[in-house]
Amino acid sequence: MVSGCETRELASGQRLLKAGDENDALYLVLSGSLNVHLPQTAEPIAPIGVGECAGELSLLDEHRVSADVRANGPTVVMAIERELLWWLMEQAPVVARNMLRMLAGRVRNDNRLLQDAERKQTLYEKAATIDALTGLRNRRWLDDAFSRQLQRSLSAGNPVSVLMFDADKFKSVNDTYGHLVGDQVLVHIGQTLASGLRPMDMLARYGGEEFAALLPNVSEEVACVVAERLRKAVERQQPVTAAGPLWTITVSIGVATANANTTLQALLNRADRALLAAKQGGRNRVRS
Repeated sequence: MVSGCETRELASGQRLLKAGDENDALYLVLSGSLNVHLPQTAEPIAPIGVGECAGELSLLDEHRVSADVRANGPTVVMAIERELLWWLMEQAPVVARNMLRMLAGRVRNDNRLLQDAERKQTLYEKAATIDALTGLRNRRWLDDAFSRQLQRSLSAGNPVSVLMFDADKFKSVNDTYGHLVGDQVLVHIGQTLASGLRPMDMLARYGGEEFAALLPNVSEEVACVVAERLRKAVERQQPVTAAGPLWTITVSIGVATANANTTLQALLNRADRALLAAKQGGRNRVRS
């Protein structure tokens, strides 16, 4: 029955099926191969080799073609018309079984592609919120995560505090030892702060030589105690750098605790003003 079916020779890159068009045939690849291209995508999503077919979805559900199908090099296909395909499946159940196996394979492949896409999306989203230098979260993440945690704490009637850290005289480190050593200092400070916080606490690089931490369920009094402990930890645990020992690296810290209806920006501004007071008061100290 298929001996009289039309065969088509396709040149490399020639389109067999166009997204949005109607289709009334199943195309079986006799030689060469085809590529499937989703609309508005440059890279093919799936190859179709000898013995495989194209156009089955639009043929079976009688909807328009969902993707472009192009020849990947010189290719020969055989067109099996809709009526003939249905007759073959009715007369020979093996044809229907083969069609089901092929469709199952396509579904599995699509599932794998979706899983890969989801995994890549997760990696991209994570990369977009990670500070490349310190490995801490960045300002983009801070603006979203801090805000959500602040609202949760305020809604539950729990205290929440913010600590703002600034590396003292950091410009002098860069000017004296170079930016490579300055980067090592920032990484060390970030690691020291992270090791001194609870798992529920949030820490991010705020920008430049500044860091910020949000402490859920922590009052201003306790936040000042935590800040003082972190200040001493940075002063005590000096970084090992390519330039050898440096002068003592310290941080100044500003503390602010949220009131009812406090916005994140208002809370950060208060912590920043407290940080400025710590810097103006002689550095290497905590102010609230």
